[in-house]
Amino acid sequence: MIGTGIYSPGEAAALLKTPAAEVRRWAFGYTRVRLGERREYPPLIRTELPTVEGQQALTFVELVEMMFIKGFREAGVPWNAIREAAFVAARLFESAHPFAMRQFFADPGGVYALLREVDGRDSLVRLVGSGQHVFAELVRPYLGQLEFAPSELPTRWWPLGKEGRVVLDPAISFGQPTVAEAGIPTSVLAEALAAEAEYEPTTALQRVAWVYKVPERHVQAATRFEQWLRAA
Repeated sequence: MIGTGIYSPGEAAALLKTPAAEVRRWAFGYTRVRLGERREYPPLIRTELPTVEGQQALTFVELVEMMFIKGFREAGVPWNAIREAAFVAARLFESAHPFAMRQFFADPGGVYALLREVDGRDSLVRLVGSGQHVFAELVRPYLGQLEFAPSELPTRWWPLGKEGRVVLDPAISFGQPTVAEAGIPTSVLAEALAAEAEYEPTTALQRVAWVYKVPERHVQAATRFEQWLRAA
């Protein structure tokens, strides 16, 4: 699991600011009974991690897919349309995780993918339905929170932007939020500060910074992030 990142549905929900029940439905599917009939709704993505003692988890790439799916749902795209778009995109991009790629856009009419034409122009393809081209050119939006590899898959996520100093990198601490310049999980620094503050609140920040050999701003960044993570 090294280099993939591991997130429980609850952790993913906190990062995405989405109810955990929604994350579970999107990632693992769900069952609903209507008028006495049981209906199965398959997941919107393919998950890779095994279920261990009944516990399910997501990789970093799958977490990013959840980010895109949240955007699709907020744009008004229905469940079945997302499912169909995932099927078309998986074939189009030859990827098991097409929704983690940077080419996607959505509106209430469907889900679209940005393609580079042979003449260098960008065009938008509607993935739901026939997959026909619907626009000739489009300016690619700036996804400032994500960094991508040449393969177009995401490698790092800055939930509060780079100015927030906190990054999720699957190659570091199993993808848990860390202060980028220090490589220390935000939970470690924030918990240490809270513990010190119970005894010496006036010197707690300086003591934690000294113990972990980091600037005080790193401790403050970790604390701000953990407060954001726990906010509704």
